[in-house]
Amino acid sequence: MASAANANLNAVRETMDVLLEISRLLNTGLDMESLSICVRLCEQGINPEALSAVIKELRKASESLKVQTQPP
Repeated sequence: MASAANANLNAVRETMDVLLEISRLLNTGLDMESLSICVRLCEQGINPEALSAVIKELRKASESLKVQTQPP
């Protein structure tokens, strides 16, 4: 039983490593934690395209705030 759990955990880690490498190749800017959250949301039924749009909008808003708060 523990062996099956370990095998499953190893498979999950390997899958996340592959997804992280793909993410890096595609220059998504997602770290392991962010990518893991996105994967879990998709597993829960969130539309991946909608999730992508939200992430893009959050990045735009974040950049806008950075520009606004920089001293002249």
